[in-house]
Amino acid sequence: MTTVGQENARMLASLLGIDEADAAERLDRTVLVTAAPGLAAAAGEVEDLLERTIHAARPSQGKPDLELVLGPAEPATPGPHLYASLNRRGVIVDVEPLRHLDEDVHPLLTALAACHITAAALHQVISSSSLPRLGLPLSVDFAELGIPEGSLNTPFDISGAVLVGGGAVGNGFLRALRHVQVRGTLPIVDPKVVGEGNPNRCLYFTNDDVNLPKAPTLAQAAQADFPELKLVPHVCTFGELVARTGLVDTAIVTVDSRRARRSLQKEIPRRVIDASTTDARAVIVHSHSQPTDGACLACIYRHVPDEHARERSIAEGLGIDIEMVREGFITADAAARIAKSHPSVEMGAIVGKAYDTLFKELCSAQALLTPEGRQVLAPFAFVSALAGVLLVIELLRSNHRAAVTNYWTVDPWRAPIGRLRRLRPRVPDCEFCADCADDDARRLVHSLWSGA
Repeated sequence: MTTVGQENARMLASLLGIDEADAAERLDRTVLVTAAPGLAAAAGEVEDLLERTIHAARPSQGKPDLELVLGPAEPATPGPHLYASLNRRGVIVDVEPLRHLDEDVHPLLTALAACHITAAALHQVISSSSLPRLGLPLSVDFAELGIPEGSLNTPFDISGAVLVGGGAVGNGFLRALRHVQVRGTLPIVDPKVVGEGNPNRCLYFTNDDVNLPKAPTLAQAAQADFPELKLVPHVCTFGELVARTGLVDTAIVTVDSRRARRSLQKEIPRRVIDASTTDARAVIVHSHSQPTDGACLACIYRHVPDEHARERSIAEGLGIDIEMVREGFITADAAARIAKSHPSVEMGAIVGKAYDTLFKELCSAQALLTPEGRQVLAPFAFVSALAGVLLVIELLRSNHRAAVTNYWTVDPWRAPIGRLRRLRPRVPDCEFCADCADDDARRLVHSLWSGA
């Protein structure tokens, strides 16, 4: 099945328009991180992200392909070099040595800076004009993030929220959330297991976690980072949790399916904080609170024609009916039919697995060769980590009622631009808003949440 290296190679092959063998060779690169004493935490964040995509070298391991120098440190090798300067105002990355200010930087901003520094380092060592554009010097201004004044150091209780999804962005969210003063209880909901390709971008997962349920594995791995927050795993869907425990105040959404997001919206959480990735080219952040006249989650991720084509391709490739694919997860009956069409698949091992996941695994193993399969690409670790940081920032903005917009697209290879935030309206054919247009449905939403 899929390995971490294969996931990264497939992503790069798609970006560059080359085959996976060439992509794997381009990723066989090493970066040595040399950091000033005060930037050890930043160096650790960068090395964690690099290790999930290429190789983070050690000084004793010979000449690296690139030395990344953080802060006012002396390079340890003849080069080539990439330099990064980090202070309270932002981060600058360049091929020329930089001026430095001796300032403490909040760890959440350090985590965001690490994502952009990693992007620049990868861009340098992969060295292809077909990569998304990243110009040097790269200058990230933290003021563009729109973080409310004082919110980074204000303790808050997250109880009442649910983290929906324990995959890459869910991992990234918790990795970023550990840098703020959070307390309370946070349920983690995910019905899936850790896939063989997940550790390339899920920073709390290792290869030893493959085939274990995501929610408990993530909760156990991350709990040590949260002395005042209890992480409570649930191996189920968000809808199943709501059916058991009742309406949810805040859904922090990190699932990887448009259909799942639309389904989640129908559970009517009061508030939605959402982040998603589009392969390695974009991070999308959305939030809203009910009742709202703006776009809901189902407006942002409304049904598109490509979903029908993909569902048909999955059904044909696995040898099942399209109605089964639309159920989301493999039943015992479906598993029997799939195993009959694919003798190499063990029936018992796929029951409960998402159709998307199995389809991607078979495509990666070249058991299925379809255009739709090749389009299901996992982003690099720094992209998912950036989505997690931006999700925490959007949560802080919402907590402080600073989220007057509901949609933001960020290019992970460039600096975030605050003026690109938008207030998107409802979509006329949105399946959730169409229901809410009914007077009784609108009164229900107002009765549930208008006083919240």
